[in-house]
Amino acid sequence: MNPLFNEGPLIIDSVRHGKWVVPTVEEADAVMKSNSDNAVRPVGTFAGNINATLSELMAADRSIVLGGQLIRYGFAGLTTGLYEKYPERFITYSVSEELMNSSAMGLALAGKRVLMFHVRLDFLLCGMNALFNHIPIWAKKGHKLPITFICQEGRGVNSGQGAQHSKDPTFFFQRFEGWNVCVPQTPQEAADMLRVAVMGDKPTLYVIHRRLFNASEGTRVVIPQEIKLCGASKRHMDAFYHDR
Repeated sequence: MNPLFNEGPLIIDSVRHGKWVVPTVEEADAVMKSNSDNAVRPVGTFAGNINATLSELMAADRSIVLGGQLIRYGFAGLTTGLYEKYPERFITYSVSEELMNSSAMGLALAGKRVLMFHVRLDFLLCGMNALFNHIPIWAKKGHKLPITFICQEGRGVNSGQGAQHSKDPTFFFQRFEGWNVCVPQTPQEAADMLRVAVMGDKPTLYVIHRRLFNASEGTRVVIPQEIKLCGASKRHMDAFYHDR
């Protein structure tokens, strides 16, 4: 098993001098700011490393295509600047997750390496038929399906998030045969995991917490082993998930 892919509960904390520590309130507030704009983040942050890795991979492999809703506009810095370089390799979708997920499988079977971006991890499930009944089964049968679903997970973000944006089904995919699941703990892992997923031959769920986009260090994130129906704010996260 590749150590970059996580199969059990994951806890992410800040890393300093080889030790896991809880960030200060000031550090956490700094991480939370401006995670939604499309500006390029510096290399060394989660979003900056993802953007740089995508640029590197797309330059090296012409079979890589990117898809998603409003994907050409930057996706909070993950794809900023890439559409201008490779416009023919971007696919902009309507609000139809079933179409996104099923066409990702078709593109992969046709020889493409597919990165499909979902603005919310919750909404990935609107296209569950392809994720449940087709992609993992075809992969199990031996078909090469180099598909990476890049999804934002939104628990703990302060404003503009409702109960529809707070659910985290990552653990479901961790227990589902046929799926690789990776959740980067540091900006370096964000790059390394993405590179392994994109250049592999199996479907992968790649989850990045929304409040980590600007972070240059890890921030504590616990993948819950159950799904609570709460709002996605810090207050609701503490109330519903503090002991999990």
